[in-house]
Amino acid sequence: MGGEKRAYDGGGGKKNKKAFYGRPKTLATIPYDAMGYIVTSDAGRERYSWRDTVRNLNDTYESIFPEEAAAAAAAQSEKVADDSKDASDKLAAELAELKESGGDEAADFARAERFKHVNLDLKACVFVRMKWEATQKINPSELVRRMLTNTRDEGEPVSRHTLRIVPVEKVCFAAVEDVVKAAKPLIDEAFPADCEEGEEKTFAVVFNSRANSSLRRSELVPEIANLVPEPHKVELGKPQLVVLVEAVKGVATVAVVKDYYGLLKYNQRLLSMNEEERRAERARCMPPAKDTEEKKDEEKKEADGEDKEETKEETKEETKEETKE
Repeated sequence: MGGEKRAYDGGGGKKNKKAFYGRPKTLATIPYDAMGYIVTSDAGRERYSWRDTVRNLNDTYESIFPEEAAAAAAAQSEKVADDSKDASDKLAAELAELKESGGDEAADFARAERFKHVNLDLKACVFVRMKWEATQKINPSELVRRMLTNTRDEGEPVSRHTLRIVPVEKVCFAAVEDVVKAAKPLIDEAFPADCEEGEEKTFAVVFNSRANSSLRRSELVPEIANLVPEPHKVELGKPQLVVLVEAVKGVATVAVVKDYYGLLKYNQRLLSMNEEERRAERARCMPPAKDTEEKKDEEKKEADGEDKEETKEETKEETKEETKE
């Protein structure tokens, strides 16, 4: 009995109150130095979604840089061959490599995977972090744009449970001044003030929020738009570039993306469908408003009800007047 009590209480027969009352809140969030993708999915299918997304991103990346795919295959073959070595010899060789490289190999180990899942503790939303070395070859926005363009034009790659794939180029604290500071270098690069005539671009600012109430669209969007110099102009219909800001918990992410509306707001599921399927999907997600005839009938009933009430009130007033007389 005592053994069970110690095992439950944590030892000594005393209750571990901290286990019940002192648990810290989750710190699951997007790291400030990260680049990658916010991936939304069907609720409860987050794991399948990010696995599909990682696979599809890797396939697209290796189609752009085939030499890396060949290098990865060679490394895998070497690893299989090394597995036959004695464990002590392998350990000694790895230690020697670490010593010669001054610890660089240890740093590389932290970035071992090109795309890595980061849990956000949010329903239907995860973050896929892109390896730093990979971002130096192609930024996340361009990589996902190419992938989604293939989905739209060729019908693949696809994912059964993935919805939107939002690129992330900068991460900062979720406050207006911090977002403006993070967005400025991206905007300066995408919208040069000294561009020649005919090279000016149209743009829009899009803001979305998840589990965050500190950032307000009405305060943030004008500040971001003011960063874009002339002669570039606002175009809310089909802009060439979109400054995309996403607030997730206590952080905000920024990216400048191309063809945002042409790629259906980077919604992979919709891009993989034909027009009829898209209409059905939109109707499923957003049920259409009531038909005009039904609205007219309801308005007529309401109007008839109001007329009846007015008639009753008038009859009461007339009855009162007659009684007085």
